[in-house]
Amino acid sequence: MTFGLRLFMIVVQLQLCLAFVTSNLRETSSVSSASGTAPIMLAKMHSTDVGILDGLGIQEQSRGIPKAETGVISLLEKYPGADGRGVKIAILDTGCDLAAAGLTTTSDGKPKYLDFIDCTGDGNVDMNKTVEIDDDSCHVVGLSGRNLTLGDWATNVKELRLGAVRLFHLLPGSVERRLGTERKEEFMVKHQHLIAETQLSLDTLRDRVIGTDKNSTSKKEVKKLELMLEQLQDIAESYEDSGPLMDVVMFNDGESWRAVVDLEANGDLSESIPMAPFGYERQIGTLAFGSAVTFCVQVYEDGKVLSIVTDAGSHGTHVAGIATANFAGVDEEGGKANNKAHLNGVAPGAQVLACKIGDGRLGSAETGTGLVRALIAAKKYGCDLINLSYGEPSWQPDSGRVSQTFSDAVYKWGMTVFTSAGNDGPALSSLGSPGALSAPITVGAYVSPDMMVDQYSTLPPEEQAPLEGASYYFSSRGPTPDGMLPDICAPGGAIAPIPRHALQGKAQYHGTSMSSPNACGVAACILSALKQEGIEKCGPVELKRGIINSAIAVDIVEPFSQGAGLISAVRAVDYITSHHGKHGQSLAIDVSIPSRNKARGIYIRDELELEGPMTFGVLVQPRFDHAMKRTPQEIDELLSLELNLELKPSESWVSCPDRMTLLSAKERNGQTFSVRLQTNDLPPGAHFAKVDAIDPSDPGRGAIFQIPITVIIPHSRFVDIDSPSFILNDDERVVLMPNGIDLSTTYKLTQGEPTRRFITVPPTAEWATIKLRSASSNQLDTSPHHVLMHAIPFVRGDLPNTMIQLKKAFQVKEGVEEVYHVRVKGGASLEVCLQLMWLANPSPTSVEADIEFHSLNIRAPTLASSQPVVIAAASEFARLGASAPLRSEKLNPTASLKYVERTLRPENYDIKSGSVELDILPPSDAEIQATKDNQSGEDMSPDGKQIYDMRLRYQFKIEGDEAIAVTPVIPSLFHQIYDSPVDSQLWVLEDSNSQILGYGSSMHMSKQVSLKKGDYTVTLLIRHPNRNLLEQMKAIPCQISLGLSSELACNVYSQLDKASTPAVTNDGRSPLEAMYLRKGSHQDIYVSRPIDDLPSWVAPGDILTGSLTLDKDNVDTTSMKLVYVAPPKAKPKESGDDDKSDDDEELMDDAVFQAKLDFMAKIRSKDNDDYTKYAATLKEEKPSSIPLLLELLAFAQKAPLPPSQTNENKWRAQEVEKVLDAMQKANGGPIDDAVLAQYFGLNMPDEDELKENKEMKKLTKNMEEQRKALRAALFARASVCGDIAVDDTSSVDTFDESVKELKKWVGEPSDLADDNGKVKLAITLARHAMLCQDKKATAISLLLKARKEHPDGYKEFTSELTRAYASVEGMDHLIHNSNDQIYSRFPVADQGV
Repeated sequence: MTFGLRLFMIVVQLQLCLAFVTSNLRETSSVSSASGTAPIMLAKMHSTDVGILDGLGIQEQSRGIPKAETGVISLLEKYPGADGRGVKIAILDTGCDLAAAGLTTTSDGKPKYLDFIDCTGDGNVDMNKTVEIDDDSCHVVGLSGRNLTLGDWATNVKELRLGAVRLFHLLPGSVERRLGTERKEEFMVKHQHLIAETQLSLDTLRDRVIGTDKNSTSKKEVKKLELMLEQLQDIAESYEDSGPLMDVVMFNDGESWRAVVDLEANGDLSESIPMAPFGYERQIGTLAFGSAVTFCVQVYEDGKVLSIVTDAGSHGTHVAGIATANFAGVDEEGGKANNKAHLNGVAPGAQVLACKIGDGRLGSAETGTGLVRALIAAKKYGCDLINLSYGEPSWQPDSGRVSQTFSDAVYKWGMTVFTSAGNDGPALSSLGSPGALSAPITVGAYVSPDMMVDQYSTLPPEEQAPLEGASYYFSSRGPTPDGMLPDICAPGGAIAPIPRHALQGKAQYHGTSMSSPNACGVAACILSALKQEGIEKCGPVELKRGIINSAIAVDIVEPFSQGAGLISAVRAVDYITSHHGKHGQSLAIDVSIPSRNKARGIYIRDELELEGPMTFGVLVQPRFDHAMKRTPQEIDELLSLELNLELKPSESWVSCPDRMTLLSAKERNGQTFSVRLQTNDLPPGAHFAKVDAIDPSDPGRGAIFQIPITVIIPHSRFVDIDSPSFILNDDERVVLMPNGIDLSTTYKLTQGEPTRRFITVPPTAEWATIKLRSASSNQLDTSPHHVLMHAIPFVRGDLPNTMIQLKKAFQVKEGVEEVYHVRVKGGASLEVCLQLMWLANPSPTSVEADIEFHSLNIRAPTLASSQPVVIAAASEFARLGASAPLRSEKLNPTASLKYVERTLRPENYDIKSGSVELDILPPSDAEIQATKDNQSGEDMSPDGKQIYDMRLRYQFKIEGDEAIAVTPVIPSLFHQIYDSPVDSQLWVLEDSNSQILGYGSSMHMSKQVSLKKGDYTVTLLIRHPNRNLLEQMKAIPCQISLGLSSELACNVYSQLDKASTPAVTNDGRSPLEAMYLRKGSHQDIYVSRPIDDLPSWVAPGDILTGSLTLDKDNVDTTSMKLVYVAPPKAKPKESGDDDKSDDDEELMDDAVFQAKLDFMAKIRSKDNDDYTKYAATLKEEKPSSIPLLLELLAFAQKAPLPPSQTNENKWRAQEVEKVLDAMQKANGGPIDDAVLAQYFGLNMPDEDELKENKEMKKLTKNMEEQRKALRAALFARASVCGDIAVDDTSSVDTFDESVKELKKWVGEPSDLADDNGKVKLAITLARHAMLCQDKKATAISLLLKARKEHPDGYKEFTSELTRAYASVEGMDHLIHNSNDQIYSRFPVADQGV
């Protein structure tokens, strides 16, 4: 490589790093579904030689996937072949590309993938529809309506199952966006060609008209082409693409189910290859249309469900590549062994079970369904290890159904789970779930000096100063609110394979998502080495203990992110082999602090706690898993437990008893001892200690159990009015400002190490203002430094940090001050953490921070309060009081309402058993072992536990002419997944045509969906193994949030009389304006209900929500939720009813006759003979009854075709004609066309005249009824004549005459009463323009306009448009696009939940 190219690549990498710093990290305040992995695409992978390992085929160690840091290279040198062989790893992620480079075979030649399972169900295809086929048949009609051509594979097939799925439903989001762009470009090329051809024809015709040919026919042709050109432009501007619909057929060949997918969506399956479930023949396919997405299939429920399994993103393939990629092997050309072993993942010999838990319907977010099913599958396939590089905020770690299933997977099913800590650091207590759970091994992200150089091209901090290994700044930190830390750390960046659909072979990602699979791969190598040592079984407790007790502290030690330190392969193997089989070595031990809500550690966070008791009782409980009926071996295990342990604190400020004897202690439910903390002499900052329980006879075993202890000593505790300044070191100090409230502090920031300040918040403070600026006198020390500021104001057991924290990345600039605001809680410790982001410039810098506290003394005392400001339905206002206890504060209030929240109860529900293949929780290993030990000879195979699905259906209407933005949510279960009381929560929103409009889950707020007038259904899926629990949740409410088209302002007053009379507007009143509250002063605030009328669709009991902001210039920290309960609607003034007839007998006759008509309507679709007889009787009774004639017209249009008839359209035309004849006055009917025309040709009387003249009103009503009936009959005739003319050109003249007659009485669609009639009228007029007038452009224009105005007729209009497009050359692309839209809006297969 030339010097110039190498320099260019380094510059590119630096630019990419800087781009990540300045843009991507703006997003790091929320942990993404896949632990917030941040990709940086590099031009070339760099590697560093570390010497030749003889006999291993490894000539250089790639820095792409770090292995030297964890000792894997040394392990392979000591144990050749200990590369994960014989180990099975379940990768719970977005799924994997089965054809990605390096992920096809293991190092010992086995298939890399055991199987690929979609645990989310997002690729499920309903295959309940069956058809029988003849031996000679080679065609079948698919669900799409296409005539499917079958191949030779169907020769002996007697029955096919049919399904269909949209291509876009199967694609990862990135591929769907790419394909959408590519398809649009292809569409526009064809469309622009059509526009150009039309323009050319128009130009030619115009020249002819301007020249010699000036006849009217040519001018008409010009107008036609102009109109066509206009329509083509409109079509281009309104382009949308839902992707093609693919038919699926499936059959059973006697050995397995096989599926055939119409990948090209053209109906030709003759060359398609039937695919069996992946585990059967390892078949994979590739979705078409340039997607490059590989897929396999699975079949469930005896062929009723086909799962088309694709990945939901590149994350899972990258993770699998880090853990297990194998590039070594035999080249295709020449059959010679290659030398690519240096590109391998950590454990190239391990096999992978790919479990897709990232649901494509939710943007690849995980669901409880996916997680639980994946754990079940991992056990079913005999996996040793599990990697989960996902994470979410959690309220209470180690609680909830999903958390319990993870605990069962480890302690009952014998699998070791590795999981990422999360990417929400660097502040303390930023650890989410599942990283906060006890059962998994939680892995933080470490970066070594070599990684800094090789993956990020990082410069050294200063001349001669080396880079130091450290945690990545984003790696989430402990302790959890109950005191737990991550367990270990591992390299958190890698250049690894990604799916082919990303159109590149590898990518550089970093995150704890990368550190977890690295550690998991190391564990696979450890297990391989242990097998060579004769240890075939190393359970999850023993493995975790060995990894933690052998970890190595890194250069910059910070236990809050690194736990015990960097995982070490060689040391772990040595540790486990040395202590395997020792008493208690594989025994899990739970440690808790009962007085602190069973906390797993001691975490003293707030200053007030330092004043309280510092002695804590510790409960120690050995965890024994046993069968339902204890076996003799299990009883012996309980009786034999006796471990004499020494208790050793790591720091002098921690005291505890010298020793304890650990017994099973079943009768006392555990054993206790006390720990005392002496914190008075501790300096400010975060302090960590631990109490280790050591076997004194074998201290090399390390801790048998451990108690983590974290104590925060606030910096603000060391300053007061008398001593306002406290020096931390030569470069840093804390200063109390003269007001005795605010503080100023300096930070010296160095590479790899976060700098923290802890400040006790004044009791009444509500928010803090943080001002940051450079403290370096040397300008060279100022730029270009990028700093991450992370502030966490409060740590509570049930409040995720993501709901209250502030995280901002900024660039240190000379003379520029950055100002941020964060909400705080009085008395709590606010952490303001700054960390230098070393990707581009790790040289030290200094920052000065001023922290000011503010309050209007108006909020509830909790940070995440559920107590809004409420204006009750019967109230006109809400009252509050603001004051300024700390300083003068600005008060500049505004209030408005933005949403309407409507609560729904389920219309119905059903409970069913989950999938037999996927949804049965396996029995514990202890139960299985007990069964094996049973000597009775009976079949005692233990049963698993069935998971049940409950589906609840909520219905609601959207009213009004404007579309409304809607978001469904289940509030009682929202923001919960790992700690949710149910296994899963997933909902789907559908319209009345079953078109899916959106999906949502328990964790992430879904996007708003714009809904037009109509009926809608939300179907909610909840899962749990306890059916009775689901039964008790059958009435759980759903909340629909409806966005207002414009905010409703609520005036804020300082006077009660103004607020209590908000409807009064003409008395010179004015709302409360901007003002300053002097320190100690008070101001009453009154928020009135909205002045403007509520939208007509708002119903009584609806809740309108918005916000009250106390300072418009500081919205984030001074806003409060505002609620207004919609009152009953005001009753409109009633007008006198003068329509009542004075003839009661006449009213009775009309009611009886109408009942007879209602009966006729009921039997209309059942029996033609009975209907005809009944109609004849009523004709004799009232031959001129317009309601009767309209019922007969409905019969002509909707009744089933009589068996004696063969041509439906002609029969209907005849029946309509009979009704028209019966309407005529000359035939004894009520309508005289001439009289009717004459009447409506006159000036019609106005409403006042009609009120005064009842006879005239009666006449007008009668005439309007006659006209309505005549219009309906003429329209019915024209419509059915149009149906006939479409297929029979000889009937075009009859159609033409019927439309001309119709146009005499129907001038526009509004002349017809019902929407269905308006739809049919538009189609009839379009057909007339196309068939009778040869005006194709007019027909297209009519249909496009009508489709916009009458969305309920979308399917009919679009179907008619495809007919019109087919009549014009060059419009095939429009036909395909239109069909795709119909398939999307009117699904032929169920894609719900």
